[in-house]
Amino acid sequence: MNAVAFFPMYAVRGAHEHAGTLWSCLRDSLRRSGIEAPERVSTITPRIDGWLHPDLILGQTCGLPYITRLWDRTELIGTPDYGVEGCLPGFYHSTLVISAADKRQQLSEFFDGTLALNGKDSQSGYGAMMHAAAPFAKAGRFFGRAIHTGSHDASMRLVAKGHADIAAIDSVTWRMSRQFDSVTEGLRSIGTTEPTPGLPFVAAKGRWDGRLHDAVRAGVAGLPGVTRRAFGLRDVLPFERADYELIKTNLAQAEAVHSLPELEEMSASSS
Repeated sequence: MNAVAFFPMYAVRGAHEHAGTLWSCLRDSLRRSGIEAPERVSTITPRIDGWLHPDLILGQTCGLPYITRLWDRTELIGTPDYGVEGCLPGFYHSTLVISAADKRQQLSEFFDGTLALNGKDSQSGYGAMMHAAAPFAKAGRFFGRAIHTGSHDASMRLVAKGHADIAAIDSVTWRMSRQFDSVTEGLRSIGTTEPTPGLPFVAAKGRWDGRLHDAVRAGVAGLPGVTRRAFGLRDVLPFERADYELIKTNLAQAEAVHSLPELEEMSASSS
C-alpha cells in the first residue's frame, strides 16, 4: 500500500505553514503507532476521488458529502473540535459575511440578493445558508442570483469586491482568515448559522483500527502552540454517523421551502 493523506478543507490563504505542521504532527503520530503514513498530503481533483481513494489512510471531508455520499464508503475516524464560539465541542457553524460597506444588518434584508457559494456539496457554504434563509423565502425562493465560486476564499473575495452580496463561510475558515488574510478587512459578519457536527476525519473503507483514532488524537495533542492556536484545534472526538443526520435533515427541510436560481459560474474578471 502507498498510503494517501488528503486534507483539502482548511487550506486558508496565509496559513499554509500551519497546515504543513498539522500534517507532520499527525504523520509522525501515525508512524509511532505503526501505521503507514505518507510524507506529504496529496492534491487530488475532483475531491470525491481523494475522499474515496482506496489507500486513504487519513483525510478530512465536509459533513454534507460525508452524510450524503461517503458514510457507507469510508470509515469515520473522529471529529475535530475547533473550539468554535457558541457551539458544543465538535460542532461548528457558518458566519454570514457581507461587505464592510453594506449597511444591512440581518439575513432577511438580503431577499433577492446575490449569494456567493463555494459549491452545493458544502454544508458551510450551501446547506447552512439554505437552512438559515428558509424562514424568509417567498414563493419558493430567497436569493435572486447565486454564483458558484469553488472555494470560501473566492466567495469572500467576490463579496469584498461587490460582485455578490453575501456568503456563508465556515466559521473556522473565517476565524483563520481574519488572522492571516487581509481580504477580511473589507468584510464583516452579520451573524452565524445553526451549529452542526464539524468536518470529520475519514479513512478508506476497511481501515478502521482503534490505533488510528488514538494516533490522530495524540497528533493533535502534540501540536505546537502556535499551530494549535491558528486552527483553534482542541481535540478529536468519537462522533458517529448518526450525529451527521442533522445535516441531511436540515437541508431536506430547507430545500422543501426554497431553491437557488441556476448557478452562475464566477467570471475571470470577478476573481
